[in-house]
Amino acid sequence: RVLFRSVYAPGMEIYASVPNNKYKYEQGTSMASPNAAGVAALIRSYYPKLSAAQVKQIMMDSGTPLPATVDLGETQEKKSNTETSKSGKMVNAYNALILAERMTKK
Repeated sequence: RVLFRSVYAPGMEIYASVPNNKYKYEQGTSMASPNAAGVAALIRSYYPKLSAAQVKQIMMDSGTPLPATVDLGETQEKKSNTETSKSGKMVNAYNALILAERMTKK
C-alpha cells in the first residue's frame, strides 16, 4: 500500500549524505518519502504481525497535527492541510510506536 497523501513527511532542508563523503541540505519528495517509509519500516520491524493497512492507519492517527493551512513547496501556494493530506498530520515515529504497542495489546 502507498502512503501518498495520507500523512505529511518532512521534506525541506533535510541534512542528507551526498557523493564523496559529504553532506548537504536537500528537499522535495526524494527526502520526504524515505521519512515516511522509514517510520513504516520501524513499526513493522517491532510489530511484524501488523498488516500494511494497520501500519498506514497508525501513521495517520499518530501524526502531529499541522496548522490549518500549509505552504506547498517552492510555489508558496497555501492550501488547507486536509485538502492536501487525508490526515492533516505530520508523520511522528514516537507516537506511531506508542499507538502500535497499544494496538497489539488488544
